[in-house]
Formats: sequence, structure tokens, C-alpha cells
Amino acid sequence: MVMNLKLRMEKLADNKSWVRVHFMDNSVIIGRIFRIGHDYLEIESYGNEDNPNDRDYEKHIIPLSMIKLLTTESSSFSEAERRRLSYISQIEHNNDFLPDMEK
Repeated sequence: MVMNLKLRMEKLADNKSWVRVHFMDNSVIIGRIFRIGHDYLEIESYGNEDNPNDRDYEKHIIPLSMIKLLTTESSSFSEAERRRLSYISQIEHNNDFLPDMEK
């Protein structure tokens, strides 16, 4: 991976930015960057757009070699943020399971 791209991804992780991760098979995941490792990207998401009735908090560890493209601006990010806030409000009364970034 080009070092400038990795540095950019680390900045996105520091800002807890929303991204759309595109894969070689044309599938995508929308989530917030949690951590950048030596050869992986860790993001957290709040549901899959393909399964709107089965949304839950998920953490993904993705090998960088599987990533085709990262999109950092998208109109669907506001919807993803709305789902995240909805998810957090649902579990607000039960603090036993809060994502690491929300504590």
C-alpha cells in the first residue's frame, strides 16, 4: 500500500470518519474507521444495507489487500450515522455492551 494512502487512512481513523469500503467483488461496507494496522483496516458498522431488517453493531477486520477503494464522502453516511445513534439509544439503558468508540 502506498504510504501516503496509509497516512490518510490513519488520519481518518483519528477523526473516526465514516467511509464506504469497496471490495473487488463490488460489495461494500459503510462504517467508521476504528484502527489501521500494518496490513488490515478495522471498522465498525451499524448494519448492512443489504439486510435492512437485521441491523446490529458489527466490527470488521479487513485485510488491506481485499480493499479496492475507500470513499470518504457519501450521502448515505448521514443515514449510517442515524442508524448508529438509533442503535446507541436502543442500548442506552443497558450499558453492558457499548462499542469501544462510544465509551
